[in-house]
Amino acid sequence: MELQFLDSIEILAHRLGTSMTSLFKITAIIVIALILTNLIRRAINLFSSEIAKNSSGRDAATRVNTLGRVFRYIASVIIYLIAFMLILSELKINIAPILGAAGIVGVAIGFGAQSLVKDYVGGLFILIEDQIRQGDTIKVEGYEGTVEEITLRYVRLRDYDGFVHFIPNGQIRIVTNMGRDFSYATFDIALGYEVNLDKVIKLMQETSQKLRKSLVYKTSVLSDIEISGIDRLNESNLVIKARIKTQAMEHSNIKREYLRLMKLAFQKAKIKPPYSQIVVHRPR
Repeated sequence: MELQFLDSIEILAHRLGTSMTSLFKITAIIVIALILTNLIRRAINLFSSEIAKNSSGRDAATRVNTLGRVFRYIASVIIYLIAFMLILSELKINIAPILGAAGIVGVAIGFGAQSLVKDYVGGLFILIEDQIRQGDTIKVEGYEGTVEEITLRYVRLRDYDGFVHFIPNGQIRIVTNMGRDFSYATFDIALGYEVNLDKVIKLMQETSQKLRKSLVYKTSVLSDIEISGIDRLNESNLVIKARIKTQAMEHSNIKREYLRLMKLAFQKAKIKPPYSQIVVHRPR
C-alpha cells in the first residue's frame, strides 16, 4: 500500500514537472515572440524614419511610411504564426490536421477574396515602384485627375469637375502620369494657304521668347519652341505642329498663355485665321 502511494506521488511529481516545463517553455515562446516583434517593429520604424528624412518631398515620406506599416504587419503575422505552431507542438497537439484545415480554409478564402488580394498586391507594387505619387495628375482606366490618396486598397482620384473616383489597385493596368520631370505644351496652328509661312514661324519664335521673359511664366518654360513644320495639308488650311518644354504639370497654363500671345501677334501682323470653305451646289 505504501509502495503504491509512493508510486502515485512519483507519477504526480513527474507530470507536474513536465507540466511546469511545458508551461515555462510556452511562456518563453510568448515572451520571445513579443520581444522579437517589438524589436523588428522598432528596426522597421527606425529604417523608415531614416529613409523618410533623406527623401525629397512629402509624398515620398508618405510612401515610405505606408510601406513601413505593411512590413511591420507582415513581420508580426509571421512571428505570431510561428509562435502559435510552437505552442501547439509543445502541448503535444498534432498540427498536421490543423495545417490541412487551414490550407482548405485559405484556398476557400483565396477564391472568395481574389479581387481583394489582387488590390493589395497591386497597391504594394505601386508603392514600391513609385508609379504614382500623391499630387500627380494621371490618366487611369478612363479617368483623369489629381491623385489625392494612395492606399494598398485603392487610389483616390479627383477629376477636373471635382468628382472623386476610387479606383481599386487590382484594376489598374496602364497609368499615364503627367506629373513627372517635365511636360510638353503642344500646338496645332492652322493657317490659310495664302499666309507667308516664314513670317508666321518668325512670329511663333518671337512669341516663345516673349513668354520665356515673362515674370509669371519664365520659371515654367524650360526651352524655346520646337517647330516641327507642316504637319497636315487640309482642304482649306495647313497645320503647323510645335511644342514647348515646360515644368511638369505646367503645360496647360503655358499652352493657354502662348495661344493668347499668338492671337495678339496675328492681329498685329494682320494675319487672319483660315475659314472653312463651303461649296454650294445649285439644283439644275
